[in-house]
Amino acid sequence: MQQFVVNREVIHISYAHYFSSSMVGIIMCDNNSMLTAYIDESHSPVDRKIGGDIYYIGALIVDEQQKEFIEHELAKLKESVIQKFNVPSNVEFHGHCMFQFKGDWKCMNGLYTQSTGIYRSAMRILAKSCAKVIIRGVAATELKQRYKEHAHTPHDVALQYCLERVNFIAELYRTDITIVADKVADPEAHEGRIKQYQNNGNTEGFYNSNLSHIVMPFHWEDSRQYFGLQMIDMALFIASRAAMIDKSLESSQLSRGDKAVLKTAHIIDDIICNSGVYFPMKHLIQNDIF
Repeated sequence: MQQFVVNREVIHISYAHYFSSSMVGIIMCDNNSMLTAYIDESHSPVDRKIGGDIYYIGALIVDEQQKEFIEHELAKLKESVIQKFNVPSNVEFHGHCMFQFKGDWKCMNGLYTQSTGIYRSAMRILAKSCAKVIIRGVAATELKQRYKEHAHTPHDVALQYCLERVNFIAELYRTDITIVADKVADPEAHEGRIKQYQNNGNTEGFYNSNLSHIVMPFHWEDSRQYFGLQMIDMALFIASRAAMIDKSLESSQLSRGDKAVLKTAHIIDDIICNSGVYFPMKHLIQNDIF
């Protein structure tokens, strides 16, 4: 067991979760190949009894071959969807819009089976790529309740925890990792604490990291132009939705929608690694997402 400091408090956690090769998985890169991490964020609804009020940061980690595979296959899926359905020619794969039939996906309203099939096809592409997905979350309200005026924002905490794991994978493969994220109004504010940790040589996470393999600054891009950003958006959305389903229920007790969510989420089971949610009031890390 090892001690880690979280907002000035000591927490105990086993190294096994972080340094198991099975948790890290296989990234097919050589030591001269830089990795790319596509980053997205999500905040589950506050009013949900299970899995609610969790602020997530997800990262899709790819080498060049995996990146090219995802881009090629998702482009093919996009073209197929454009031809078969009345979606815009510049349609963006976006988890929330696909599930709620909004934005580019309004025309799919009523085509439940087809919409679910498109989503699952995208997740199968992701699973087949053998890329890795890291999802770290924090219970947002609990964070403020426990640390009060000393609490960092849920975004900062979740981003830090996620990048610590991203940095570890880059360190394992002796390479650096470029961060690509969706455009925001204040990129410097989002990067500020990460730069601070790099300068200080230490984070406040469950295992301290200097984040030395994270290339700064981040690349802030339009998600409509990047299949990697669209893919992590879909993966994070379906995982966070699955986390809100009561797993104690029998299959016969689940709604049709919940069954569809779980079936879709489980497609990417094998590529999710080093993921979990921190519950500050319970002083607990739940080492799975759904």
